[in-house]
Amino acid sequence: MEETEKREHLERLWQKAVTVGLDGVEWASSLGFATIVREYNGIGPEWAGAALRGIATKHLALFEPAAVLHDLRNFKSDGTRYSFNYANYEFLVNCRRLADAAYSWWNWRRYRARAVAKVLYDFVSGPGGWKAWMDCHEKGKK
Repeated sequence: MEETEKREHLERLWQKAVTVGLDGVEWASSLGFATIVREYNGIGPEWAGAALRGIATKHLALFEPAAVLHDLRNFKSDGTRYSFNYANYEFLVNCRRLADAAYSWWNWRRYRARAVAKVLYDFVSGPGGWKAWMDCHEKGKK
């Protein structure tokens, strides 16, 4: 994705995050849009590679606004377990909020999306998520 296309895509994602009322939007706004564009790499950890993240992002597009905020939490990683848990719980809440905004309460897709949100939470909270968190922390110290 070229730079202009990425910026436009992120503007749409950011507007969705604001419209849905995702947690962390106000905090992340203080980082500036250039940082948001630079740090968002799609759904999945950096160590997974661009190709795998591209596939995950395509199939999990509903959750992209939450992933943007989660990437920014990783970018500001302080290396603590407390902040790691906070970032992941915020991600879960935001993914559920996106599922609820996308589908009415009587639509089975809402509950499928909420179940996927829990799987994503389990993934980011596991060893791979911790590695991504600490990788970002080490990168931030340089």
